[in-house]
Amino acid sequence: MSLINERHVDTDRAGDSQGGGNFATLMDFMNRRRVDMAPYSETDITVASAQYVLLDSSLVSGTIALGTGSQETNGGVVAAALTGSVGTAAITSINDTLGNVTNIVEVRQATSHDPILDGNGRRVYGLMQADSTATDGDTIGATGSENLQVSFIVIDANGILTLTAVNDTVEIAIPKLTAERHMPTYFKTGSVAEAHVIAPPTTPAEPVVRKYVVTAAFAASEVITVSTGAGAATGAATPTGDTVASIGATASDFNNDNRTRIRLNGYQATKSTEVVWDSSTTFHFAVALDVGDTFEVEVAQ
Repeated sequence: MSLINERHVDTDRAGDSQGGGNFATLMDFMNRRRVDMAPYSETDITVASAQYVLLDSSLVSGTIALGTGSQETNGGVVAAALTGSVGTAAITSINDTLGNVTNIVEVRQATSHDPILDGNGRRVYGLMQADSTATDGDTIGATGSENLQVSFIVIDANGILTLTAVNDTVEIAIPKLTAERHMPTYFKTGSVAEAHVIAPPTTPAEPVVRKYVVTAAFAASEVITVSTGAGAATGAATPTGDTVASIGATASDFNNDNRTRIRLNGYQATKSTEVVWDSSTTFHFAVALDVGDTFEVEVAQ
């Protein structure tokens, strides 16, 4: 029996010009933890115009490595603890000592394997998050007892994590926590090569435009139905042109998608102030509309 083990091997040598190290003993080094992104799972996850999706054990199996202090170091799924229950999108995240977000999730479209982009062309990622009642090492819950979710985000021009809605079938790459002692004996550092479909150059599809001529005056802030041009009170407009199915699943989608435009008498109205989202199929102008006024709704195909 050896009297010397990893606990007794000193690695924090005196005379280090950098003032010592982070690992006083070999055991400390073997217990160091790192977060690696596992390859994409081919398990399809359907997201229906939502900023989050619940994950059950049929979609992601294993245990939860909760927070920066987690000891679930043999492949636990890295997650940040929510302040409440799963089922509400949040930007809750955790970081390593360099400032990297460690519970970030890579997201791709399930069929094409291409990245998913928001309306402004920014790549969509996710944040892995656990229920506030979860503890480190908990098993990922089954359907109906979910304790894990992904909130969908983009990184805006200021580097801020910002929630965004996804309406697609997706696949995700899971961040996993591993201690040095549990690292594979043969592994590739860095990202794994993925198959990408590179589409040939094409002419962008023309936007869908529906035009309206006011036939009965609208009061200021009177809600208008996109399909018919009818107001919620006495206003009315005759629509022509393309069919517009939706102006955005949420007010955020409407306001932030620069491909969605509302024009009043040829002038592009400012969204959220001059023209306001009410639902995916209704909106209103802040000003009154008179007979003979025209307006247009334009969305991307």
